[in-house]
Amino acid sequence: MSSVSISGLVSGINVQSLITSLSAAYQQPITLLQNQEQSYQSTLSAWGSVQSSLSSLQSTVAGLQNVTSLNNRTVNLSNSSAVSGTASSNAPLGTYSLSNIVLAQTQSVYSDDFASATNTAIGTGTLQIQVGSGSVTNINIDGSNNSLNGIAAAINQSNSGVNAAVIFDGTGFRLTLTGNNTGAANAFTVSTSGATGSLANLSYSASASGGMTESQTARNASVSINGLSVTSATNAVSGAIPGVSLNLLQASGSTTLTVANDTSAFVTSVQSFVTAFNTTMGTLNQLTAFNGGSTSSGASGSGPLIGNAGIQTLRTQLLNLISGQGIGTTPGSAYTSLGAVGISLAQDGSLSLDTGTLGTALQSNYNAVAGLFGQVGTATNANVQYVGAGNNTQPGTYAVNVTSGATQGMFTAANAVASGGITSSETLVFGSGSTSVSVQLASGSTIDSIVATINATLSQQGLGGITAVNNNGSLEFQTSGYGSAQSFTVVSTQAASAGSTGVGTTLQTVKGTDVIGSINGQAGTGAGQQLTVTGPGAALGLQVNITGQATGSLGSVTVSQGIYQQMNAILTQALNTQSGFVSAATSGLNNTIKGINQQITQLQNSAAAQTALLQQQFNAMQTQVAQLQSVGQYLTAFFNANNNSSSSSSSNGS
Repeated sequence: MSSVSISGLVSGINVQSLITSLSAAYQQPITLLQNQEQSYQSTLSAWGSVQSSLSSLQSTVAGLQNVTSLNNRTVNLSNSSAVSGTASSNAPLGTYSLSNIVLAQTQSVYSDDFASATNTAIGTGTLQIQVGSGSVTNINIDGSNNSLNGIAAAINQSNSGVNAAVIFDGTGFRLTLTGNNTGAANAFTVSTSGATGSLANLSYSASASGGMTESQTARNASVSINGLSVTSATNAVSGAIPGVSLNLLQASGSTTLTVANDTSAFVTSVQSFVTAFNTTMGTLNQLTAFNGGSTSSGASGSGPLIGNAGIQTLRTQLLNLISGQGIGTTPGSAYTSLGAVGISLAQDGSLSLDTGTLGTALQSNYNAVAGLFGQVGTATNANVQYVGAGNNTQPGTYAVNVTSGATQGMFTAANAVASGGITSSETLVFGSGSTSVSVQLASGSTIDSIVATINATLSQQGLGGITAVNNNGSLEFQTSGYGSAQSFTVVSTQAASAGSTGVGTTLQTVKGTDVIGSINGQAGTGAGQQLTVTGPGAALGLQVNITGQATGSLGSVTVSQGIYQQMNAILTQALNTQSGFVSAATSGLNNTIKGINQQITQLQNSAAAQTALLQQQFNAMQTQVAQLQSVGQYLTAFFNANNNSSSSSSSNGS
């Protein structure tokens, strides 16, 4: 019998290749879904670029919200060596002539020569230093500190308002005293009590001879402004020119000072807006561009968001704002559009800014130009000043009505101070917040000296917001600010009488009142002189300052609405996380991608299961084939053995 072989049945099959081919067939729908996901991811990334660009534009546009605060002033000086100066944003424009400058100075005195600063005993007793009409500071000098150095140290530790030093003049040592502050009111005197040795020689008074010698008098600064002499206790002069702070630098100097508009901050803000707008428009143009051809890779060159209705609508809205008229602008004004102030719109939607044209427009009519970019208000009454507006304030003209004006905290003593002064020493105690200040008044103090002592002490002790004044012989106190937040207490150690200050021993609590009124018929809330509309309506959030005590109708306030309010509203709507079209588009794409990922996961699980089943089936087949091969080998051996036996029997029988 011929041999039997089935090995060819196994060797003819490449099991792994067959499984790989079948798995690839299962992968084809997965690959198609992955390609779709990649396309959706690209579109989602494009929407991310849109959102980022719009958010950046909105942040930049916010810089135009309070354009009135960018209306700064600059001080130009023909001689900056004589004077330096700054101006607040509300300083009136103008030119001023400054001359005859006298610089403020402190008082200085010096003693006679002594042989040593440390070893020469000066004497013992009490030094008494009084600055201006302030309280007297007593400094004890005894055996532990009766040298020049010891006395100087004791004075410096006393907080008397005078600084002491010891200098060597080439032949001996002298004690020098210098006032801490400039101004005639800060002149000081030095007297002694119970003095021994040479301590009495350390006294000084302008009306007495002997003692120390004055080397420099306490002097106020002064300057002639347009021919009018103005004085100040320091070289800093404020209030002489409204909104301008001066610092006098050169004695006998002169200069011309000009307060002019400083529009650089405004121009910079507009430049930032133009740059941000162009960046956003470039992003929108790129993502929605149409290109009929294809890229080098064969893909379409058009933007991933081409034809999107939401973006097209947004683009149109933004461009209409740029090319349209400003809302609430002054009729007949030369500046009612952005084009009139140097902003040009190109065909691709980009902007260009002529800073020269913008600067000229700002110098010509700042408020009209500012009204094109942000909310700007103007009032018809001199006692009403526009402060600002809220996000809910609508453009328009609103009537202002005041029920009562804001007041300062004010207290007037019960009786006038006698012409001969108070008949006994008296202490007034002032309180404000956590600060308490005691003012000591000497017997015989007149109304003017009382006022000077109180103001100096309160200023030195940190209660400068309270001022004492002479009101026709009566002592009066008032806060520097207005409103209920301005408050203080005052009480005296002496009962109110003809021989006292009239303050009395009953604690007086003093505070101002807030303005009360309405705008556009809507309720307002007062804080000092500022009235804010809190009642519902078109003027909600409008803020004005009311000065003076006039009541009733105080004219009107007109509020314009610029690019900021309009563009911010459009961008806020587009970027709204609940209803904005950007959020809707990204949410839809994320849901689609999530669904595709779920399908891919299901197909991948199914493919893995099918591949595992095929592997299992081929493994079973291999087992069966192996068994058949074993049987075949057995049969082959069996038949080969029988054939050999038959052949041997035939050979032996012949």
